[in-house]
Amino acid sequence: MALLVAAVFVQVPAGWPVESTRTAVLTVGAIALWATGILPIGVTAIAYLSLAMLLAIQPAAVVFSGFHSGAFWLVVAGMIMGVAVKHTGLGARVAWALATRIRGSYLVILSGVAVAATALNFLMPSSMGRVVMLIPIVIAMADRYGFIAGRPGRAGIVMVACAVAFIPSGSIMTALVPNLVMVGAAENLYDFTFTYAAYLLANFPVMGALRTVAIVLLARLLFNDTPEPATDSSGPTPMNLREIQLAVILGLALVLWITDAAHGIPPAWIGLGAAVVLLLPGLRFVPSNTLSEKLDYNSVFYTAGVLGMGAVISGTGLAAHLGGRLTDVLPIIENAEGTNVFLLTSLSTLLGPLVTNPAVPAVLSPLAGELAGHTGLPVEVVLMTQVAGFSNVLFPYQASPVLVGMSIGGIGLRSGTKMYVALTLVTLFMLVPIQSAWWQIIGIIG
Repeated sequence: MALLVAAVFVQVPAGWPVESTRTAVLTVGAIALWATGILPIGVTAIAYLSLAMLLAIQPAAVVFSGFHSGAFWLVVAGMIMGVAVKHTGLGARVAWALATRIRGSYLVILSGVAVAATALNFLMPSSMGRVVMLIPIVIAMADRYGFIAGRPGRAGIVMVACAVAFIPSGSIMTALVPNLVMVGAAENLYDFTFTYAAYLLANFPVMGALRTVAIVLLARLLFNDTPEPATDSSGPTPMNLREIQLAVILGLALVLWITDAAHGIPPAWIGLGAAVVLLLPGLRFVPSNTLSEKLDYNSVFYTAGVLGMGAVISGTGLAAHLGGRLTDVLPIIENAEGTNVFLLTSLSTLLGPLVTNPAVPAVLSPLAGELAGHTGLPVEVVLMTQVAGFSNVLFPYQASPVLVGMSIGGIGLRSGTKMYVALTLVTLFMLVPIQSAWWQIIGIIG
């Protein structure tokens, strides 16, 4: 109610339309609620959409445009896949099969955990599901190597699992909700469609693979320990029929995602088709109450709300106003692609602690057109500079999967912050310049 009153009676700045001002108030209020967690993220999203309609800021087709976005349905499909992976035990099997075969130095163990987490990034779309599934496995693995509670080796293993299950997944289009929000904004606002393969090629080599290497090396530096010889050599039991069938379905979906540029089927409809198969009651891939009880509808409504917010911000002209102000503040240099990529990436990275990671694409995506015009970068490049930002973690509270994983693993905030601050510096000052060079090599920027 306070937001509604403020949006109605707020003083309109000179030169700003009433709709832009009301949109700004609602947007700031929604972001504040998401950042503080006073309300569930889904409730905040529904409130934003409701108030936008009550104030007649934009037509219903604009306000509710998130519900017919492919990104929205890919989130739904990803959740159903996540339920299936957990329900059948396939995810735990993949993580355990990789982790229990690792023997060697502490660096080798950390690398093995990173490989397991990376495999789950491709297989399981839910970052929270990946973390919740992986942390108990790596804790058991830490015990197996003598890393009891309180030892730095245990903290390092848990930190690598948390970090790799979330941070590099920004480079895999289907692996993180903010990815889908940004992709949906590109489709809704700029009529630009990211293919799975193109997104992976542009982002995974540096912000996925190299950032995973950086996570492992930092953990080795900050939490180094000496493992004790493992005596348990038992492996997992053979896969059952449902696990084999699910692996085939997910593998087929992954192949279709990677080859979407060739066949032209958008990733959302591939994912939704796989989800429909998984929901068929006779196959028993998911519990019968999946749609009514197992899906995280907070995230579903959050996705629709954020996509609708982006359309409203653009439609009211607020994006143009903010873009102009932002370009006045940023020291943007014409025809200096590398510098401008660094500035825009830094902006998205530093915005995360203020609004939390999921809100970063909601704030910046509507400004991409204006920023592209001032930087000389293509709109898709301006959008992709967000990837390093909304998938980065400076403070654990920014990303709930990271915070939950640290809590399950018994890792203190001080240890986590030390690791993530170091990774942020490495990302900005080492990986972002490499990313710019990579984009030049593959021809995304000149």
